Amino acid sequence: MFVIAAGDIGQYITNGIGVTVAAAVQLIGHIVVALVILLVGYIVARFIRALLQRGLQAIGFDRAADRAGIGTTLQRATIALDAAGVLAAIAYWFIFLFFIDLAVQALGIAAVTTLLGSVIAYLPNVFAAILILIVFALIANVIADIVRGAATGAGLPSAGLLAGIARWGILLFAFSAALSQLQIAQYEVNALFTALLAAVVIAGSIAFGLGGVDSARNVLNQASGSGALPAPSDKQSAQTGR
Repeated sequence: MFVIAAGDIGQYITNGIGVTVAAAVQLIGHIVVALVILLVGYIVARFIRALLQRGLQAIGFDRAADRAGIGTTLQRATIALDAAGVLAAIAYWFIFLFFIDLAVQALGIAAVTTLLGSVIAYLPNVFAAILILIVFALIANVIADIVRGAATGAGLPSAGLLAGIARWGILLFAFSAALSQLQIAQYEVNALFTALLAAVVIAGSIAFGLGGVDSARNVLNQASGSGALPAPSDKQSAQTGR
């Protein structure tokens, strides 16, 4: 039989309490460090968000987004932010999640750290995709106005249709680029984009051809009415009669 002395029992209890207290103190220290990191990250993220939003508004980014139709789209989606606010919010969460990841690392939770790392690495793609859509939507509207003006000046009756085809052709390219940036079904998106772009080109060619027929008929009628077209000579008429 093993006999445990009372002093040994007391030593075991003392050692257990010491280990427990040390672990609790260490855990509390990690929690305090994590909370400090979160507080600093929250302050920095809010500052960067406000700075970025004011900077974008100062350079007229919101006005450009409204001209591109982005503001109307956000309102229809019941999003209370403007275009600058959306980009600033993405930047805010990118920075804040980075500090959350640091806080989780301080707590030693490896699984959550891996997940947050993946989210943080993906957020710049979302930022870039939204920026691509806004910029190309603005370009699409400008190109559509140019095409509409040129077609109207040329007397084409399908000016509005041609402008719409030009606009949607650019928007399709923007959607494809944004989805590729988001790494969403890249092969399928590229195949669909190629098919849609071909359909847009064919539709534009048909519309331009139909409009060109009317314009050519008008030009010929005007030239014939003003006598610009030479009348056939008697010799040519006789040869034709033969």
